[in-house]
Amino acid sequence: MNAPAATLFPTANPPLARLPHLITALDAELLGKISQLTKASLALWHVPAPFDENLQFDNTRESAPLSEWSLPLNQAEVLGLRWNAAEAIFGEGVMILDAESDERLLTDLATRVGRRLESGSFVTPGYEELKTLPQLVEQSSWVLIPVGAERSKAFFVTNAAHAGLVQKLCEWCERQGRNHAVLQNSESGMVLVESAAPAAERDRAMVHHVDAFLSLMEVSFGDCESALPELIRRRAQERRELHERIERARRSPASPA
Repeated sequence: MNAPAATLFPTANPPLARLPHLITALDAELLGKISQLTKASLALWHVPAPFDENLQFDNTRESAPLSEWSLPLNQAEVLGLRWNAAEAIFGEGVMILDAESDERLLTDLATRVGRRLESGSFVTPGYEELKTLPQLVEQSSWVLIPVGAERSKAFFVTNAAHAGLVQKLCEWCERQGRNHAVLQNSESGMVLVESAAPAAERDRAMVHHVDAFLSLMEVSFGDCESALPELIRRRAQERRELHERIERARRSPASPA
């Protein structure tokens, strides 16, 4: 199943596309697997950790050492996708990496600089657009970048020496029944080549998610079985239309207010 790379990336040729990579759904299960595979504490760049070295909570801090993300309470925030981490990951545009990464290197190679368009709009590129990011990955081993509509996908990229992590993640996706994708060149340009997990694993995963959804609906709203098919159909259509509007807005520079 192929789609233009533009469905996830604002540029026709993402700078990281030629490095070993994998794209899949971004959720707590994935973050836990990345932490386990890389043996790293996960940090959000460039977002201050909410708990300081004294384990005091302060989500209004403007700066903090990246290494503070390795504190247990901060790891719980990331791996559990709790409110502070989820707001940053799905809302602000961040990059997820090893909490022991070199901050000077990150400042040099992973600082986003905004620019003003001819229309007057001011835009800041996503981390996946930074031309310096391949240099960063070569030195820091790997990065994970939220991409796509609602930042619902994760773009996991490694340097050549750590390509085995991508293969292990691919195998994990297949065992978990998850779709996964890679970027490839084609005659029509860069495309997103998506693969489904084996049928048995995929079916098992879908049943698990459906059961969890039905349980939540039953507990929250009682017997709503008869209303669900139409509700799901309508919401699926509305979400598809929303994604199409987001995609059109992303491709067309906004007019000045």
